[in-house]
Amino acid sequence: MEIMNISNFLFSITDKDCHYVIKFLGIKIKFKHGYKYVCPVVKSNGVTDKKRSPELIVSLTSFPARINSVEKTIRTLLTQTLKPDRVILWLAEEQFPNKENDLPRALIALKHFGLEIEFCEDLRSYKKLIPTLKKYPQAVVITTDDDIYYASDTVETLYTSYLEDKMSVHAHRVQHTKLVDGDKIKKCGRTPQTSYFNRQIGYGAVLYPPDVLYKDVADISLFKRLLPTHDDVWFWAMTVLNHRKIKVVKGEKESVIYVENTQQHGLCKVNKASTKDSSVGISIDEAYKRILEYYPQILDVLKEENAEK
Repeated sequence: MEIMNISNFLFSITDKDCHYVIKFLGIKIKFKHGYKYVCPVVKSNGVTDKKRSPELIVSLTSFPARINSVEKTIRTLLTQTLKPDRVILWLAEEQFPNKENDLPRALIALKHFGLEIEFCEDLRSYKKLIPTLKKYPQAVVITTDDDIYYASDTVETLYTSYLEDKMSVHAHRVQHTKLVDGDKIKKCGRTPQTSYFNRQIGYGAVLYPPDVLYKDVADISLFKRLLPTHDDVWFWAMTVLNHRKIKVVKGEKESVIYVENTQQHGLCKVNKASTKDSSVGISIDEAYKRILEYYPQILDVLKEENAEK
């Protein structure tokens, strides 16, 4: 939400992701404000009784550091203006060996309102999508993160966009990119609303139609080796390799609200590392470099779009 904008070049204040962003003469200052979100109470079944074909599934994952707070995110997913067919939380068997006996009561209680809790091998953040793709290969899947209070129309806006364009991936947030020197991907200002250059950002919620991703998407040994902590880059590459584009549904100005006390842990901190050691975490530039070296045909697809402009 833009509060004031005398001039884009002189002075502006915006409210984004629970922060005020002040820009003055090219200088940007960002600070957090004290807004508190009131998490909704789930009072009725949060999934539809009459299943769609294909099913619409909301899929997410979590890990021990956030297992006591993930129910807050799920409560927002079970109180949507458009009810999905399923809401599935995937957890690693290695992290929760006693399965539901290791989980908080508040989380288990949400099963009464439609939440499904499933266990799988530890694929880190990839668990938000890969197990659902394997179990429900023809479903429409919306992925979310586990540390966000989602707006009540998150599912509806994504699904409405999908019904208008069933060939693209639909995302509330993207990183706009461009080609530099012919073979490097860098962040940039704006690209078209629907483009190969829009890399979907997972925390904003992303919708994947059936068969939208390249055949290698579930190759666990490959993505663990190439991009162990960059699932967003992997899913973007799998989209482009399949000659599908990414459509921005709401855009970057749509604010997100983080669940309290969840930002101490997460891949965002790991991925800030500049090391090339996969066991520690790699930078976004290194992630792009690796994926383009392994799949150079991605560059051909991107160059095709550039040639159309």
